[in-house]
Formats: sequence, C-alpha cells, structure tokens
Amino acid sequence: MKNQRMRPGDLCLVTGITGYVASWIGKKLLEQGYRVRGTVRSVTDREKIHTMSTLLPGVEFVEADLRSGAGWKEAIEGCQWVFHVASPQAVPSEKDRTSGAISGTRFVLTTAFATQTVEKVVVTSSEAAVSYNHPASQTRFTEDDWTNAEGATDYMRSKTLAEKLAWELARDRTQNPRQVPLSTINPGMILGPSLVPWVRYSHATVKNIAEGKARMSPDMSVPFVDVRDCASMHIAIMNDPGTDGHRHLCFSRNGRYVDLPIAIRNNYAAQGFSPGARTYPRFLMWMLKHFIASVASVYPLLGRETVRETNSPEVYHYHYTDVAQMVRDTMDDLLEKKAIQVNGKEQGV
Repeated sequence: MKNQRMRPGDLCLVTGITGYVASWIGKKLLEQGYRVRGTVRSVTDREKIHTMSTLLPGVEFVEADLRSGAGWKEAIEGCQWVFHVASPQAVPSEKDRTSGAISGTRFVLTTAFATQTVEKVVVTSSEAAVSYNHPASQTRFTEDDWTNAEGATDYMRSKTLAEKLAWELARDRTQNPRQVPLSTINPGMILGPSLVPWVRYSHATVKNIAEGKARMSPDMSVPFVDVRDCASMHIAIMNDPGTDGHRHLCFSRNGRYVDLPIAIRNNYAAQGFSPGARTYPRFLMWMLKHFIASVASVYPLLGRETVRETNSPEVYHYHYTDVAQMVRDTMDDLLEKKAIQVNGKEQGV
C-alpha cells in the first residue's frame, strides 16, 4: 500500500469490537499481521467472549464502556493505532445516544492523546453527520457539510456532536499536546454479511423490509457501502498520512431507499419474500414531520435526487459496488443465520 505506515505486529485498538463494522475491522487487521485489542462492555459475558474469540482468534479483550472513564487507560496503553468505532446504535434499546456518544468520544480521545505510544486515531462517524437538516434546495453533499444537530433525531445528533467534539479535542493543544493525527470516516447505509451472529441496525432494516414490517419506503436517495469495504477503508485511512486531519465519506454507490425492497423482491420472491416498493405519500410525510423528528430530518431530501461526493476519491477503491449484490449478501447472511421469517416462520438456506 502506498504510504503505508502501520507495521506488522503493531497493536491496534478497536473499540466496540463485537459490533458489525468493528468485528470486520478486527478480522482484516488480523489478516494483515497486526495485533488487535478490542473493547467490550463486559468481559464476564463468557458466551459472547467465546463467540468473538472463535471468530477473531488472537484478539485480546478488555472491558470499557462509553459511559464510564474506567478501563480506557488500560485499553489504550501500548497501542499505536486507535480505531474508535463504538457508538450507541440506532436501535430502540439505546437511550440517550447523544450523551453516550459524546462521553465515549471524550474518554477515548483524551486517553489516546495522553498515551505516548498512540500514533493516530480514526473515528467512525456517519453520513448522518453530513447530509441532514439542510435547506431543501441543497442536493449535493460533501465532507464540507455538517448536519444541523438542532431538531435532528437523537442518532443524527449523537453522530454530529460526537464527531465535532473529536475535532475540537484533536485541535486543542492542551488536550492533544503531541498533535496525534485524527481522521474520521462517514459511512452511508452499510450492507453486507455480518461476522457476529447478532442482528444489527443495517441487517434489521433489511430484515424488517423483507418480513413486510416496513411496508413503504422514504422517497429519498441513499449512499450505500458494503461492510467489507467500510472496514478496509478504515485501515486505508489509518495508513495514509494524506488523510490526517480530514473527514472521509464512505460509500460505493448512490442509490435510493426503494432499491432495498426491489432487490429483495427480485431475488427472493420464490422464498416468500415479496415486499412492496411503494414510497410514503408526500402529504403524509408533510404531516408527520411536525410530530416526528426522524421525518422532519429527512423531509428536505424527499422526492429529489441528492448526491454525496467525496473530496478525496483517491483514498480508497471500492470492491463491492453493486447495491443489489449487497442486498443479496445481506439476505443470504440472514437466511444462513436463520434470523429472518416469512409468514411467521424462520427461513434458512
């Protein structure tokens, strides 16, 4: 790799390594000869630790939580490269995501900047911190744009404010006296197979569409990326000095939300999965935006073609670029794990 500065045998920290993206980052780091330490909420969850040890042999697990300062010094001590991936998920069980995301970012970055071995930090943000709560006239978004956190959903707000805090800490010489470089990555909708057996947000989105729980789709453009590309791009950004101090949108294709049910119906109708491809009526969304923050945040993007463009296209060359194939890989993974139902019955391959 051009300008590669990570060295085989270097110790990498991956926060939240039991997650969808983080587990893939851990796997790819191990395959490339790096040592990996991963944070988990509890090392006493023996079943989960056993599962992760089987999936990622050789990974060292340490206990640290985004809402507590305990454990982060031990987690980061001796590491050269810190991948801060952990963040409260966009799922109903997560309460007050913003405070968790902000506190976790503060704990990880202040500790990393104070640890003499750390050479760079890459923070996983989201396209949710870029494209939302803008005027309806704006149809093109790059890394120069920031979501307006005021009035945004808790998830969008958590991603936006946590990333802004990361940049504030990195640029503050009292907090970062060695000027350890920071880069952030802003993935769009992530699809593709999961290493871990538990269903996460992106898989749950596909699952709900396939099972008919999401009967209509928002009429809006979406940037898609495969989880394997997303993981590889994290490592490419860490390795490339040219990415220091920059945000990086992560997506391989601009598509539409309705591409998901269409791909499922076209490929899995014979197995009983035939979701509708209708979009929510505009008048309904107009009414709901006055009561539901998630609708208000996306409303300016409805009914128009919006484009995400990166300022740094040379950073990473995507390998998985066909949205329909991403959906198939996601569906096949759900079927293999028997994590999806049709007519109330589990389906498997």
